[in-house]
Amino acid sequence: MTQFDLAKIRNSPHLAALEHHEQIGSTSDRALEIARQDDIALPLLVLADRQTGGRGRGSNQWWAAPGSLTFSLLIDARQLGIAGEKWPVLSLSTGLAVCEALEQIAPGGDFGVKWPNDVYCAGRKICGILIESPSAAQGRIVIGIGLNVNNSLAAAPPEIQSAAISLVDYLQRPLDMTGVQLCLLTTLQDRWQQLGRTGFPPQAPQFRRRCILDGRTIQVSTGTRLLTGRCLGIDDSGSLVLQTESGREEVASGSVVKME
Repeated sequence: MTQFDLAKIRNSPHLAALEHHEQIGSTSDRALEIARQDDIALPLLVLADRQTGGRGRGSNQWWAAPGSLTFSLLIDARQLGIAGEKWPVLSLSTGLAVCEALEQIAPGGDFGVKWPNDVYCAGRKICGILIESPSAAQGRIVIGIGLNVNNSLAAAPPEIQSAAISLVDYLQRPLDMTGVQLCLLTTLQDRWQQLGRTGFPPQAPQFRRRCILDGRTIQVSTGTRLLTGRCLGIDDSGSLVLQTESGREEVASGSVVKME
């Protein structure tokens, strides 16, 4: 039996279609398949009660136990006015929206963003974001989100327990999964629409306020270089700004592989 009120979710004004699975390998893999179809109504939500093969950036995998919220949204960036040059900051806008939803769900909670695609709670990871675009479907983007909600990490591997957290453990009470999903749909849509209208600069101050990397010494992999320096925050373009031994560096894309 599903943990969601599917009728409520299907009636969300922020969705054109819903595909639900009790169990699936990856909601993003399924959304990428659907994205190659010509005649589909968007935005489309692929939602799973249980995901067995979730993916993160690079070779990372998302650990998802029962009670985690795992879903992928297939959107048409052109409908939202998100031109190609804005795609690199879509993950930042998405992380900001997730953080804002969590603050509505748990007012006063300790939520922050880790550039470019993670959301943290009380110093541990609570949400991962993966954005992909199928080359055969121009303008279509898949946003995969894994959020620890009612999946207590007491059963997680030790290395995950020390690095991650769930809402049920943080708040010491279970949450209504449908309510969490609907709240996320609203904040995501609001931030993406703003991104389409005005670009990222208006969102940059809110992102900076929640950035957990400011002032910390971090290592960033850009794919071709490994940079070490003190994080100075992000600029209005969404680039991460580092003070390294050789001077100021601005990183437009990459992954934070170590933070002190």
